[in-house]
Amino acid sequence: MTTSRVLRGAAVVLTAALAAPLAACTSDHADPDRAGTVVVAVDTPFASLNAGLPDGRTAGSTLVRGLAQDGLVGLDDAGKAVADTTFGTVEKISDSPLTVRYTLAADARWSDGTPVSPADLLLEWAARSGRFDEAAPGQVPQPTSGASGTPTTPTTPTAPTATAPTATAPTMTAPTTVASATVASTTVAPTGTSPTGTSQAATVRFGATSAAVLEASATPTLDAHGMTVVYDHPVADWQVDLDVDLPAHVVGKLALVGAPTPAASASAPRPSASGPRWADDEWAQAVAEAIVHDDHAALAQISQVWRTGFDAAALAADPTRAVTTGPYRIEAVDPSGSVTLVRSTEYGGSRPATRDRVVVRWDLDPLAAVDALRKGDVDVVAPVVTPDVTAALGRVPGVRLTTGGGAVLQLQLNEARGPFAPSQYSGAGAATKAAAARAAFVAAVPQADVASAAGADPSDAVLATVGPGRTTSPASASSASGAPTPTVPPTVPPTMPGPEAAPVTVRVLVATGDPVRAAMLAALTAGASAAGFTVTAASPADPSTALWSDPGSWDAALVPVAQAELPIAGVADRWRSGGATNVTGHADRALDAELDTLTATVDPVAASRLVDKLGVAVRDAHVVVPLVRQPSVTATVARAGGSGLPDPGQLAAVPWGSADLSSWWSWAVQGRTAR
Repeated sequence: MTTSRVLRGAAVVLTAALAAPLAACTSDHADPDRAGTVVVAVDTPFASLNAGLPDGRTAGSTLVRGLAQDGLVGLDDAGKAVADTTFGTVEKISDSPLTVRYTLAADARWSDGTPVSPADLLLEWAARSGRFDEAAPGQVPQPTSGASGTPTTPTTPTAPTATAPTATAPTMTAPTTVASATVASTTVAPTGTSPTGTSQAATVRFGATSAAVLEASATPTLDAHGMTVVYDHPVADWQVDLDVDLPAHVVGKLALVGAPTPAASASAPRPSASGPRWADDEWAQAVAEAIVHDDHAALAQISQVWRTGFDAAALAADPTRAVTTGPYRIEAVDPSGSVTLVRSTEYGGSRPATRDRVVVRWDLDPLAAVDALRKGDVDVVAPVVTPDVTAALGRVPGVRLTTGGGAVLQLQLNEARGPFAPSQYSGAGAATKAAAARAAFVAAVPQADVASAAGADPSDAVLATVGPGRTTSPASASSASGAPTPTVPPTVPPTMPGPEAAPVTVRVLVATGDPVRAAMLAALTAGASAAGFTVTAASPADPSTALWSDPGSWDAALVPVAQAELPIAGVADRWRSGGATNVTGHADRALDAELDTLTATVDPVAASRLVDKLGVAVRDAHVVVPLVRQPSVTATVARAGGSGLPDPGQLAAVPWGSADLSSWWSWAVQGRTAR
């Protein structure tokens, strides 16, 4: 039996399971505390509380932050900015230059009771602007390119998302008010490289430069209620590029105990661990002053704590530093398997907690998680979708299932090497021949069969600025205009050894260890063979890095494309010539010009229209084939009364491809379901 038939059979089992009679939990002895504690088993670990770092943007970290953190603006499934005015506001107050005002709500609080302050926003600007970052000894700062300084070096080998490298800012003078105290204007010198002899510990390195915040190089202006940012160039992602992340007062306590006060505001040394204590707002003030006055020694310590002080291991060793703004606070972290969150007594926002405690576990393999659901040890499971898992879920008495989608699985074609590259063709018109080969292969992809093999609905989303809530993109330019689709030859063999009429071999880079993707490859192989293409799995030396480091080993790649935290910058990075996450090698000056226009469009409605237009252009370049949303499933069990165990009800599937997962927790909070 083929894998696709197994998956279809599993779907029948799941459907039947929905009608199965309800049964009580099989646990013999329910913990009396469990009634107020919901245990959620997922397939991806929590790595960091810091949303500015790659570890903090993994799906597991984002899921935990969805309960632990509130903010000014979130992203919905369609990539639209959604404000939480109970936390504060983000307002564009000028177009030229682009000027954005952040105002914090007077009652916004951290989980330790400390008011959220402008210093918290300033710390995030300092980390994401790249202005203070230096190269460590023996390293060279990574370059940027593109009209808006878009970074060109990817940091992740398997998915088209990346963190921008660092950059330096020119000398400038910026009058600044920190909290309610006025600080004199300060000339800030460039910080490009460490002076000779500077130790690693004295290097300022946040390592989290944002392509959008990079354009806000001038020190923001702070007052008692918020922060104002002036951009060097217009930025389309201005609504979502800055938010409150880590608590400045906690960073200050961890980084600056015993350190001298900056000369610009010197009055006395900061307290030592055993000396006089400062109030939390004074620690936040100290961090803000270090940023405003470019205090190198203080910033070296601040950046180190910001970068390393809030990962899973650090929080496990010292849970008191897990200070957050959301309806739940982190009580304990076990880096090997779980995060425990409890109701935050300081929370006054729009999403009050409805549970006493939530435990997020990732220490169970998928089948063990299903077994734990059956036994009553966990209440919600969101495992990886495989035939074994779906069949096991179907055997759980009283199971309630919801299926959904995650990242967009796409075929992206390699234009730099192989049968789709002009260099593989001789004579005049090499580029035209390569384009015809791409068009022929795209036409040969059996999208419906591939989607069926994945056990998911087809998706034609080309530009993954969106989450699972939006699965369609505009039709191609030819079909939209009513013109006939150009006819291309079924095969255009490159000039390489072998008979002229031999089938064209296309090596597909795919994680065949994933049974869903293996089934998709089998369907692709069968469908494309009828059009004269021989599809095989690529065999790179290192499959985990081949997407970026070994483009000569593959001709097409089956990759997941998730929603980017900066939706517009994510599109530009993926499709600009030489873009940070452009793995196809696609280069088009006209498209680059359109992307430049898009990234500088500050009107969200106009930007959305341009995204749709660019989706048509990329589709018509025959360089990408959208296939399906990566299938996902979430399961709970209907429990009989008196079991002593919580019943969260039937839940939505976790939209793993979304950049903001806070909306999934609607069952664990009151009020608004998405920020």
